[in-house]
Amino acid sequence: MNSKWADINQIYFPDGVRSVYFDGKRVKKVDIQIERCFLELTSTEYDCSNLPDNIQYLPRKQAAEYLGLSESTLTRYHEKGILTWITRRNRTPIYKREALDIFLKKSQ
Repeated sequence: MNSKWADINQIYFPDGVRSVYFDGKRVKKVDIQIERCFLELTSTEYDCSNLPDNIQYLPRKQAAEYLGLSESTLTRYHEKGILTWITRRNRTPIYKREALDIFLKKSQ
């Protein structure tokens, strides 16, 4: 996200709205949700086996801990097409928690 934004919690998304204008820029709801999850995970120490329900997106390091794999294995799975991540320009890959849960069910 943009470093000029003081607080991303100021942005309000009405029901059914995917993006809004904030300080003259269009902001997507998904980007804000990803940023909130990322900030919450980096600011606190969560046990990756017991994540709260509000965290829907995981950075690569936390996703690897969540699945019990190494980061390089996650990258290999992405290259093979087994797992997909959300790409963001010049940022760490982000995984949807739903996709990780589906992967866990398939692998067991």
